[in-house]
Amino acid sequence: MDILDGFPIWAVYLGTVALVLVAAEIGFRIGIWLKRRDPTALKGQIVGVVVGGMLGLMAFLLAFCIGIVIEQHGGRKAMIVTEANAVGTAYLRAGFLGDADRLRSRDLLREYVERRLAAAADLALFESTVARSEEIHSELWAIVEENVRQGNSSDIMALYADSINTVIDVHSERLAAIDLRLPSLLGIVLYAATLLSFLLVGVANSADGKRDPFAILLFALAFVAVLMLVVDLDRAQQGLLTVSQTALSDLLRQMAAVSP
Repeated sequence: MDILDGFPIWAVYLGTVALVLVAAEIGFRIGIWLKRRDPTALKGQIVGVVVGGMLGLMAFLLAFCIGIVIEQHGGRKAMIVTEANAVGTAYLRAGFLGDADRLRSRDLLREYVERRLAAAADLALFESTVARSEEIHSELWAIVEENVRQGNSSDIMALYADSINTVIDVHSERLAAIDLRLPSLLGIVLYAATLLSFLLVGVANSADGKRDPFAILLFALAFVAVLMLVVDLDRAQQGLLTVSQTALSDLLRQMAAVSP
């Protein structure tokens, strides 16, 4: 549902509530029109069966979508921990290097974590953070290459090189996790089915010719709130259900406790 990313969750919620209420009102008027044409219309059980079936289908579709976005959200949280572990290992193994390279490596890794945290707090920094992160990768790998060229190809150096390689790999995996979203077609189907459901609810509500606006409003508020769970969880670092950066924050604090 990346088409909704430009709007805050509260705006999407209110806009969706307004849309479903309009759909319910249209359904109500369609029902009134049908009854004027045929007074016996909507008196059978078929309307209730259709509405019940549609709402059951919506429950299944919502559960299916929520399952997808929860799995993706959990994957993003796991990547934070994986990245914190990878950077922390590289930070510790940098202690095997000579003084100049040790200081340089640890400064770069500390900046790396600080920039990741800053980008999580301010999405406007995302692109610049990705660019700088990749520059830091190059600078860290250049330290590995320089040590190897100087003949430092020991097992200890291999451990440091492996940790830097892991940091680079996790960066790519984390970007892939951020880009993993609910398929746009599924999001469109979900919204279309929601509007159709409220249209049918409006038709059913017209069976006795009287509106029940309070009940429809409560149903809309509750139903759309569940729909917003899908929208919110589908976003990487927006809305109310954001991915916790605690692992990286803790790592930054631990870095400060290790002598440079």
